[in-house]
Amino acid sequence: MSMKNELNQRRAQLSPRKQELLRRRLRGEIGPIGRTAGIPRRSTEGPAPLSFAQQRLWFLDQLQPGSPFYNIPEAVRLRGPIDVDALRRCLAEVVRRHEALRTTFGVVDGRPVQIVVPDVRADLPLIDLRPVAFEQRDAALAGHLTRASQQPFDLTVGPLVRATLFRLDEASHVLLLVTHHSIADGWSMGVFVREIATLYDAFLAGNPSPLPELPIQVADFAFWQQGWLESERLKQQLAHWREKLAGCPPVLELPTDKPRPAVLQSWGARHPFSLSRPLADALLGLGQREGATLFMTLLAAFDVLLARYSGQKDIVVGSPIANRTRPEMEGLIGFFVNTLVLRAQILGELTFRGLLAQVRQTTLDAYANQDLPFEKLVEELQPARSMSHTPLFQVVFVLQNLPVPAVGRADVTLERMLVDSGTAKFDLMLELFEGEEGLSGSFEYNTTLFEPETVARLARQFEALLASIVANPDQPCVDMAILPDEELRQLAVWNATQADFPRESVHDLFEAQAARTPDAVAVRCGGSEISYGDLSRWSTQIARSLRRGGVKRGVTVGLCVERSPALIAALIGVLKAGGAYVPLDPNYPATRLAFLLEDARISVLLTQPHLQAQLPAHQARIIHVEPLTCAVEAPAVGEPFEAIGPEDLAYVMYTSGSTGTPKGVTVPHRAIVRLVKNTNFARFHADDTGLVLAPIAFDASTLEIWGPLLHGGRLALFPPHLPTLEEIAEVIRQERVTFLWLTAGLFHQLVESHLSSLADVSQLFAGGDVLSVPHVQRVLEALPQCTLVNGYGPTENTTFSTCHRMQGPETFTRSIPIGRPITNTQVLVLDERLRPSPIGVPGELYVGGEGLAHGYLDRPALTAERFVPDPAGMCAGGRLYRTGDLARLLADGAIEFLGRIDHQVKLRGFRIELGEIEAALVSLPQVSAGVVVVREDVPGDRRLFAYVTLQPGEAIEPAALRSALAASLPEHMLPAGFILLEALPLTEHGKVDRRALPSPEPQRAGGAATFVPLRTPTEERLAALWREVLQVEEVGADDDFFQAGGHSLLATQLVSRIQAAFQVNLSLRALFGTPTVAGIAREIERQQASGSMPVTPAIAAVGREGRRVKRSSLASSKGSQNTGSGR
Repeated sequence: MSMKNELNQRRAQLSPRKQELLRRRLRGEIGPIGRTAGIPRRSTEGPAPLSFAQQRLWFLDQLQPGSPFYNIPEAVRLRGPIDVDALRRCLAEVVRRHEALRTTFGVVDGRPVQIVVPDVRADLPLIDLRPVAFEQRDAALAGHLTRASQQPFDLTVGPLVRATLFRLDEASHVLLLVTHHSIADGWSMGVFVREIATLYDAFLAGNPSPLPELPIQVADFAFWQQGWLESERLKQQLAHWREKLAGCPPVLELPTDKPRPAVLQSWGARHPFSLSRPLADALLGLGQREGATLFMTLLAAFDVLLARYSGQKDIVVGSPIANRTRPEMEGLIGFFVNTLVLRAQILGELTFRGLLAQVRQTTLDAYANQDLPFEKLVEELQPARSMSHTPLFQVVFVLQNLPVPAVGRADVTLERMLVDSGTAKFDLMLELFEGEEGLSGSFEYNTTLFEPETVARLARQFEALLASIVANPDQPCVDMAILPDEELRQLAVWNATQADFPRESVHDLFEAQAARTPDAVAVRCGGSEISYGDLSRWSTQIARSLRRGGVKRGVTVGLCVERSPALIAALIGVLKAGGAYVPLDPNYPATRLAFLLEDARISVLLTQPHLQAQLPAHQARIIHVEPLTCAVEAPAVGEPFEAIGPEDLAYVMYTSGSTGTPKGVTVPHRAIVRLVKNTNFARFHADDTGLVLAPIAFDASTLEIWGPLLHGGRLALFPPHLPTLEEIAEVIRQERVTFLWLTAGLFHQLVESHLSSLADVSQLFAGGDVLSVPHVQRVLEALPQCTLVNGYGPTENTTFSTCHRMQGPETFTRSIPIGRPITNTQVLVLDERLRPSPIGVPGELYVGGEGLAHGYLDRPALTAERFVPDPAGMCAGGRLYRTGDLARLLADGAIEFLGRIDHQVKLRGFRIELGEIEAALVSLPQVSAGVVVVREDVPGDRRLFAYVTLQPGEAIEPAALRSALAASLPEHMLPAGFILLEALPLTEHGKVDRRALPSPEPQRAGGAATFVPLRTPTEERLAALWREVLQVEEVGADDDFFQAGGHSLLATQLVSRIQAAFQVNLSLRALFGTPTVAGIAREIERQQASGSMPVTPAIAAVGREGRRVKRSSLASSKGSQNTGSGR
């Protein structure tokens, strides 16, 4: 091994802090903040200022008083005989030595301070678990640990540390230490346990404490930090972080199982896992070869995982650093930890080796600038404030390599235990520990956002990714494998939908049915009906006319016939003649009809005499549909019809193009038969009555017509005129419809006003757009006999690709799934590299199988673009259709539709799913329907606008709608304006026509784009306080406190002053929720009008001498119940 490689390996084995110290010493630098002068002892014993880190914890406690989310539990298993009295003496001595363990918090002159209590009794309750059955003892212990970890602290009373000893048997105990994060950190807990171990040996031997007195205390550091923050070094570090974090995304958009709430609670759980020793060694070796530590290698891998999950290329992760940059700080218990913001940009074809080099340099630069408090960084950068996520980063990475100290006595050993406190400070935290057997650790996750099985999958995928990295670090990060083999096999199982179905033409199957049941009613319309036998003869007569007109295999036949029995006969007649029908809706504008006639190369046009005048000029030969009376006569003897196979063309249906030009989808017989024969999403019976309501140019008509007709069922045709809701409901009742398809819009309206009309429906299909959860739940509760099917599918895959069947009451977390692939259909969610997306991760929906169309008529380039080879080899025919829809797989194999990819928007750095806002909107009881769009009525000013229709008899102001949404949606997802409409404009297919939505009236910006003058005496008084705290000259009624320069410490000052000035019980959360003068004024006036009595403020004031509490107790079960200046 070369000298250079050996040095690189030895350097890589150093801790990150020691690597940075070595680098600086080699460069001749003294150190990040200068090491020549120590931190002096403070000159006063009174209240001390808070460090920047403590200020943030104080602020969070004011925001959520009495929460356990910033408790730090540390549990140590003690194996061997224990002297409990000696252990109590140890605890008392540690509390005496460290002022942090005797610290509480209060307010002086509107500013939070820390107060050292001179005397705290160190209790150590003993909980004996020996009476619990042996096999239940571990579970009982875990419950005790979690409950003790969740018991909140009162920062204004203290003590802020609790200790409990649990006895499992005579030689096995567990010591639990719980502190509030404002007085300790992870390093501190190691100091705590190490000192107890040292003191225990000494006290048991009858010796005094061998520990030297501490040179400084936490309050000394706080005083010193205040001065250092005025130094030139602070400005240099701030400039570094400004440059490194410029333009970084405000939030990491990890896909969540549940919607992100407006106020995110910090309840959580842990998923433990381990990585083998060989894999850990391979990662260590890879890092050493690149001059990187194991921390850097694992962080780079985690960045890749997050990039693949979020779809973002700019990844920001937080990572704590001990921040004990001076020798006198190393042995202190206190809250010194700082958080580094580590950014990785995974662009283009960047390999993992290249990413590791980037992460290494980023990390070393961060170490060199680690002294800037994270809280100061947030204050200076002023990221968008939200109670739904933490600022700058939401995901944390930690690598622990601190060993648990050993007790000197051979008969007692210590073993660190992981405690599941049931909390999570961040969306997601990966914490790993180095050990002899490899790497162990856990994912801590917020249970408000994630389900346990999702995080378990994430852990498996992380391990698969690590294996891929060590196998080939020169592979582009975007191509690294993250799906374990078992997940790939599961995708194949979900797509194993193959089943036999007839390889015959549609009309041959119809003829076979007509031969079996010639006298059964096939079609009813307006009181008249026609049998299968007559329909067969009628369609044969039409087919012979078409053959004489030149129709044969593959010829397109224009079909312009009203919804009537003649339409059904004409459809079958075209197919018998070998042609492919092209629906021409008589209600289409003449220009569109002219385009279709030309684009489809229609040489024969089948129509009715009274519609001929509505057609534009054309060159096609017109053939009229003969009346029924002519068709029932025995046809003349003629040549047999041409044999038509499953791949021959059945119809060409035009869909809207993104360029505005319609495109013709060419659908073979095979695709129709696959839809309705031997399928798993519907049950077709001879006694079914299906309503034909959809226009023939809408591919839902394929299901409506051929589903019942190829199984001996009856079609009930709605008359050709445009229907009203009342008429539809009446026909459903009169015809006793059992099989019904409705567009989403029509479904919602019928459920609202004519739910009882669906009493006889046994199978109700709805789709074409997103279904409202409340409407679906109404149907499931009111119609238990009915199977409701949410159907999804593009025309290019013949009506349905997936279906979700529901019967009886169900609960839906977010939206109604679109279900699993139907029979003989494959559905994949793929990323931009055409690889399967992990379960739960959004991607583009691709569909294929036997329902796939041939392509687009005379559009080979577009066909090649949208119909692509199947990269996974799962689909029959080897092709997939790119739907342009965003979706994700759920854990049970169902698919959740997330909207059109071109409806996914990015606003102020946040990626927003418009469908999520729409779902929240329609869940409001006053709202009937709603759609959300992004408008840019002023160049550069992009805003969300909601268009809403209300339930009958309801009235609500737009401001009230916004307030109602604010209870469930983060601020960045709240529309800037609400437009109330009588009805949403719909396309001809029943979908919301977004292009037809009216322009909103000019809005007054809620963000105070224009100055809004103060209007009431309350606003005037509040504005004066605003000006004092913010040190500004002008404040408007709608000016945002945080956008005007406010931060967490100033917010606590402002709330304190408002409480004193108005004698109201205003919480810090109220300011955070409505940070404007007008908003707070309304809250004050509401309290005054309701006669609410002010209570003692949560921000408790103390005298300057700070002698509020003279003696306190460190008891585990009572420590937070002491009375003082309570809440």
